Amino acid sequence: MMDVEHIASNKLKALVLLRVDSRIEKMVIDEIKSIENVIEAHYIYGPYDMYAFVSVDSEDELQDIVLNRLRNLYGVISTLTCYVAD
Repeated sequence: MMDVEHIASNKLKALVLLRVDSRIEKMVIDEIKSIENVIEAHYIYGPYDMYAFVSVDSEDELQDIVLNRLRNLYGVISTLTCYVAD
């Protein structure tokens, strides 16, 4: 699933932590994995239910993915975006 081309050092990378409705987690993670520039998505334990690793060319592109794609998915309750420091 990891696309090395998308994680080149000149890309902006972020971990987006998501809280989701537990009744439809499988549907949500499948949708997340289909979003362009989402490199990985996995379930996690703790206050968040899953994460998406995103690699993009610009902050505008990251904002579009988080605000218009991830947050608008049915079942997503909240998100927290963490920039990855190289």
